Amino acid sequence: KFSNNFHKAIDLASKAAEEDKAKNYEEALRLYQSAVQYFLHVIKYENKGQRAAQSIRAKCQDYLDRAEQLKEYLSKKEKNPPAKPVKESQSDDKG
Repeated sequence: KFSNNFHKAIDLASKAAEEDKAKNYEEALRLYQSAVQYFLHVIKYENKGQRAAQSIRAKCQDYLDRAEQLKEYLSKKEKNPPAKPVKESQSDDKG
């Protein structure tokens, strides 16, 4: 029988995937990170056996990879707000 933490992790992960699909990347990122924390808690404190722990770890790796991609995307987006025309930045460096 799985613990509440495990169910919470699954729940967060599926919400994260939904937000991801809906392009709510900031929310998705937050949810992926929360899900991973719950999963890691489950691995650490609730012995589910080797195979279960391995598959949970693999899932966490997927979520962390996706979270990294989202982080990168969001930080680029903050640096280059889409509203600004691209050519503007070139006029700054005439030195």
